[in-house]
Amino acid sequence: MMPGALRTVVLAALVAGACASTLEVVELTSKGPSAEDLHRERFLAINGRSPTFDEKRRFEAEVEERVFTYLRQHPELEQTTRYSEFRFWWQVTTGSTRDEVLVLLQEPTEQTIDPARMAALAERQWPEIQDKVREAWLYAPRWTVYFDDKSVVAIVRRVSVTAPRE
Repeated sequence: MMPGALRTVVLAALVAGACASTLEVVELTSKGPSAEDLHRERFLAINGRSPTFDEKRRFEAEVEERVFTYLRQHPELEQTTRYSEFRFWWQVTTGSTRDEVLVLLQEPTEQTIDPARMAALAERQWPEIQDKVREAWLYAPRWTVYFDDKSVVAIVRRVSVTAPRE
C-alpha cells in the first residue's frame, strides 16, 4: 500500500493527465485538412490501425484520379493561388470551391446551415466569421469547413492543448 502523500500525488497526476487529454482549443486557419491526413484519421477510427503500404497506395491512386479528372474539367484552377495545394498537397484552403472540397475530402460527416450549430462548432472563432458564412461541413473529429455562397471562407480545427504546435 502506498503512503498517503504519495497516493495523493499519484492521484493528482492521473487526474491532471486525464483532464489535459480532453482539453481542446478551436483554431481558425487558412489551410484545412489534406486528403491524406483525413484518410489516415478515418482509417484509424474504423480499423484501429494505420493503413498498410498497399492500402495507402490504393488511396493515393484514387485521389490522384479524382484530382486529375477535376483538373481536366477545370483548367482555370491552374491559374489560381490554390492550384499547388489542390494538385500537389491535396489540401483544402480558403477559396476552395465545394466541388474541390468534395474531390479531396469526399462527403463530410455532417453539413449544416443552422447558425446555432455553426456557432457551436466555431466556438470562440464565431464572432470573426459569422457575417460571411452560410454553411458548414464537419469532417470529424477535428475539422469544420465554412462556406459562403461560392467557396470556403473559413476553416477551424480542434487541437488538443497537449498536442505539439506546428
